[in-house]
This record gives sequence, C-alpha cells and structure tokens, in this order.
Amino acid sequence: MLGHNSDYYDALVRDGEARIDWVDRYSPVLNGLVKHSLSDGSLRGKKIAVVVHLEAKTAFLALVLANAGAQVIVAGSNPRTTQASVVAALRERGITVTAEAGGTMASWEKELLAAADHNPEYVIDDGAELTMRIGMHRPELYAQLKGVSEETTTGTQRLYAMDEAGKLPFPALTANNARCKHLFDNRYGTGQTTVQAVLRLTNRQLAGAVFTVVGYGYVGRGIAEYAKRMGARVRVVETDPVRAVEAHMDGQKVGAATDLIPGSNFIVTATGGMRALGEPEFAVLDDDVVIANAGHHDLEIDVEALAAIALGQATSRPEITTFNLSGRDVHLLSHGALVNIAGGSGHPVEIMDLTFSVQGLGAHHLINTPLPPGVHVLPKAVDDSIAAAMLAAKGIHLDAPRPEQEDDFKDWINGMPSS
Repeated sequence: MLGHNSDYYDALVRDGEARIDWVDRYSPVLNGLVKHSLSDGSLRGKKIAVVVHLEAKTAFLALVLANAGAQVIVAGSNPRTTQASVVAALRERGITVTAEAGGTMASWEKELLAAADHNPEYVIDDGAELTMRIGMHRPELYAQLKGVSEETTTGTQRLYAMDEAGKLPFPALTANNARCKHLFDNRYGTGQTTVQAVLRLTNRQLAGAVFTVVGYGYVGRGIAEYAKRMGARVRVVETDPVRAVEAHMDGQKVGAATDLIPGSNFIVTATGGMRALGEPEFAVLDDDVVIANAGHHDLEIDVEALAAIALGQATSRPEITTFNLSGRDVHLLSHGALVNIAGGSGHPVEIMDLTFSVQGLGAHHLINTPLPPGVHVLPKAVDDSIAAAMLAAKGIHLDAPRPEQEDDFKDWINGMPSS
C-alpha cells in the first residue's frame, strides 16, 4: 500500500473526503432522524460489518454508524465497484476497511473473509454475500451472529431460501422490502443511473433506438421508464406472466428473448438472477449491439460464454469490450458488472439517503428489538418516519386523517354476533 506521506495518497484522501462531504450535504434524513435515533447509545461497542458497493454513499453510512459508537468493518459487495479514494478516506478516519479497488473475484473473496475475521455481531449486507460466506467458511461465527440487514432483492431471496432450509439461526431484516427502499432505490435510483451510465460510456443516441430490458421487477421497470421518456422504443423480456402483463399495460412491447432481442440497439439485464443473457441469446444479437447489466450478479450476462464463442475481443473505449461474433460486433459495458456503479456514480445521493436510513434504523431495530430467527421487514412506523423526515426536509407537510374520514367497519364488526 502507498505510504501516507506520498502526494498521490494525500490527493486520494482529499478526493475521497470531498466525495463523502458531497453525500453529507444531500442526506437530510441520515443527518437528522437517523443520527438522532442512534444517539441513544445502543450502538456503542457493537461490531457492525457494512458490505455494500464501496463508494461515497456507503462510506457516509459507515461513518454515521461509527459516530454512534459502533465498531465498523467495511468491505465491498463487488470487486469492480470499490473506489480507491473512498477506501483511503475511510482509513484516514480510523475505519477498518478490508477492501481494495481494482481487485479480482479471487481477491474479493479474501476481502470478505477478512471482514468476517473481525468477528462482526451484525451485518449490513448486499446480496447476502458476506452472510453466506460466514455460513460456509466461518460456521462458529455464523452461529453467533445477532442479526443481518439485507440491501437487495437477490439477497432477500437467498435469506428466505436459507430460512426455509432451516439454516438461518438469527433474525434478518430485508431492508429491500421496506417501502422507502424498493419503491425509490430500485425504480428511480437504478432507472436513472443505469441509463446515464450507458449513455456516458457509449456516447450513443437513445432517442429512436430499440432498448430492450430483460426483467421487469422494480429495477427493470425503472430502466424501461427512463429509457422510454428519453425517446427509446422499449422492449421487455420477461418470464413471469404477471410482470409481463404489467409491462404490456405500461405500454411496453413484451415477449420472449428470441423474439425481441433481434433488432435491439441496447440490451440491459435486470433480473437479479444468473445468465439472463447466454449462448441462446448471443446467437440472435444484432451487429453493433450494446449490452449491459443492472442486476446484482456479474453473471447476469454470461461473459465467459461470450468470450468463448468470440473470434476476438478488444477494448473500444474505457469500460467497453467489443467481442466479434462471426462478423457481428457486441459491445459489453463494465465487464458485465453493475453498469450504474462500475461505469457510473451509483444511485443519486437523495435516493441513498432513504435507502441507508432504512439500513441505519434497521441496524438500530435489530440491536434494540428481540426478534426470533427468520426474515423480518422493518416496521411500518419506522418506514413511515423515514418518508416523513424526507418530506419535512423539503418543507412538505401532510394533513392527518380526520376522525370522520375513517372507515366505520370496526363498528360493524363489533355489532356482529360472536361465532
């Protein structure tokens, strides 16, 4: 590691500090409601591992927890999204960071296990990446974990599967299922920043282009909406019939991959699963198509299979690898990693103020509330308080319901004969 006296390292720290200060400026809920709630001393001395994409907004959450007295250990949830300046700035503030920028999947595995070796009591996780590795490689620590708060749809699905298998011996909050997370982060945050990153990396025109979204959950819905409003002709590939109906009623052209991928200028995966674009889809890609991933897994696009069938590959622009498939050029963005973070700046600060307020108050809830093992959702009252704090910060105040506006169904129920 570079010495702390080097000009380069000092510049790196200054850049990281500036990025974190910018987040601080636009985080009224974390700076208000969350800091006030955490000031009760209940986090003092608690060991909390924060394993989310390691950029400035994650760093600010870690600092909020540390300033409340927690012993915070930070790692990245993907090797391609860790920012060197943020790592340097956190270390200068005395935060334990086990991640380095520019790592590989192999080095990232070691970084996660290094975070586990600090013996956290609680984990704020992304994709259940640290949680699962503690379970697999540190079983004694796994049995002692007091709680996990999960950031993503993918991680939530994994936690439910672990619970159903009888292998979740502690309470886990699905922060993703809090309304102040998935209604805004997944849709507006990923929608805006994915389209921004694709356009920034490619310098291509979106208006009039055929833009295909694979997956129509909250993330895919947001991407489709932003692309459509910028003039793209949006198609949606979906395997879930209910989501397909929703895409149809939203005015999107919806259908099977082999029907809609031909003719696409841009394709973005947003399934949260594995190999949404693989060899069957590669066979029908048009020449000069741009493909990118906005879901949790780097493997949503099967990059290994793409490289195996390519006649050659080259770096066309920063973060763009062009594969030649028998005369067809396919442009892959950010090596298949999350394009809005690996190839952009991640979610807007205001969106992550909501998401990380859910995580901060989620950690507080886990520490202060006896919960049985299993998957839990943040209480509605806490979720509502985050939204109310955001509105108050914008000077927006709502009316309280008047008594006469309430449904009188309870009076009817009370008048029914007992069974």
